[in-house]
Amino acid sequence: MSLSFKNYTILVADDSRLVTSTITSLLKKLGCEQIHCAYKPLDVIAKCRQNQFDLIICDYNFQSFINGFQLLEELNHLKLLPSHTAFMFLTGENDLRVVRSIIDAEPDDYLLKPFKNQFFIDRLTNAIKRKRALLPIYEQLIKHDYYAVIEACKECLETRPEYSKLIRKFKANALVRCKEYHSARTEYEQMLNEDNFDWIKTALANTFIETDDVNRAREILETVKSKDDNPYYHDEMSSIAVLNSDLPQAIMHLKQSAMLLDSGAERELVIANLSLANENYDDAVTYMTRYYEKNKNTFRGSVFTQLNLVRSYLYKAKGIKNLSLFERQLHSLNPLIDEVRKRPSLEHVHRLIISHIALIRGDLKLAISELKPVIQHIKSMHFYDIYHLGYLLEQCSYFNEVKQILPQCRIAMDENQHPSILRSQTHMLLSFESRLQDVIEEIEALRKQISDAVITPGDSEAMTQYIDLYFRLHELSPNSRKLCMAIVKFIAQCPIEYDGNYKIFDKIKECHEVIVKLSTEEELVEANYLIQYEAAKKNISLVLAN
Repeated sequence: MSLSFKNYTILVADDSRLVTSTITSLLKKLGCEQIHCAYKPLDVIAKCRQNQFDLIICDYNFQSFINGFQLLEELNHLKLLPSHTAFMFLTGENDLRVVRSIIDAEPDDYLLKPFKNQFFIDRLTNAIKRKRALLPIYEQLIKHDYYAVIEACKECLETRPEYSKLIRKFKANALVRCKEYHSARTEYEQMLNEDNFDWIKTALANTFIETDDVNRAREILETVKSKDDNPYYHDEMSSIAVLNSDLPQAIMHLKQSAMLLDSGAERELVIANLSLANENYDDAVTYMTRYYEKNKNTFRGSVFTQLNLVRSYLYKAKGIKNLSLFERQLHSLNPLIDEVRKRPSLEHVHRLIISHIALIRGDLKLAISELKPVIQHIKSMHFYDIYHLGYLLEQCSYFNEVKQILPQCRIAMDENQHPSILRSQTHMLLSFESRLQDVIEEIEALRKQISDAVITPGDSEAMTQYIDLYFRLHELSPNSRKLCMAIVKFIAQCPIEYDGNYKIFDKIKECHEVIVKLSTEEELVEANYLIQYEAAKKNISLVLAN
């Protein structure tokens, strides 16, 4: 069936006017009368707001702030591409990273420049015909109604059998989106019997991963022919590693996947999340920065992405000794923090940032005072906000409060987001819960040892062991005013020859700083604290090594 282009509205987008002119001339010879040109990504978006195009022929690399992958995502996010619009990429690069990214973007077709005219005509004609033939499917895809996609696929399999392989791919993917993994698995297994393609194998393996059958998924992935240079192989191997709680292995595979692509949607974010779960704050900063830089001019570069970038730097600053270095880093982050401050709806999130900065600077009183008003907003907070609140409460030694809010963190997870992001958030939370539980159990055990201990004044060995129990407890809960006061009061009671595992004068000074920061003048006077602090220091003598 021949195709008439006369009534088609077409957009040609390329930063080269020579290319747009050449393609326009070719389209006019085909009978096209309504041809628009764009030379920048923003021009493409603007023209798509004004017109509904039947065909968009778009360069992949605009030498601009966003590439073709991001532009297509942006158009879909803004709902500017009608279901009947065929989208075709052009690229002059044969770099495999670029080609993989183009395929990852799922356009209707793509062509490498230069190309022969007839080849170009044949490809765009086929793309348009295919789009028209499978329009019932695309109409449901654009609505994200995947159950309707499945029904449309069944109908199209009967009416358009020449596109059966593509239709079955759509159907299997829709089944996965509907979490009907066993049915999707059947579709992929049937396709694999006909075509031994690696993309089918990775998709099939994913259905086993989603049902926790890791061994079968691994067996299938072992049959992938080109493992090293297949990003989807690494994606699924990363998912297996996450399920096995092998976070370093998961991160390694995702890094490899990200390296194989010029662009990608969420891999850097997942790496950053898993790095936080693994307490690898350097990697968290590196990949959150990459995610932000890559997406800052797209819908993904929202204030929430800016927030996560700021947070990654603050997490990394834990225990930093060089405060001047931190202040320099903070200066570069201030424009992002200011964007948060300007939004009334994010006041509670801004308080978390201020609290965290105060904690790093050693202003414990300000850190705690900023946290208290935030807790009442917890039911309206996002996952990353609640996680951040829990982290700060933990650092301030408010362990019971952390235990109370973490269940809300799980509730706040968006079940509709990409499975790899959801899994990475799950591991952030599981790692946090595990770390917290270990700390709480050790604290309880130490408290029992302290309460059960029988101490005789003058028994320096027993006194040293007793104080070391207190100091270990202080390591776990360094910002507990009550604990710090108990340590100072105990040492102030009688002289001790200390021969323990800690630098006792440093520990006493740390306790003193917490007490002074969290107490009013009246409280210090009422507790007769300063006299006790001086007595504690005088009571300590060190046993010198022979």
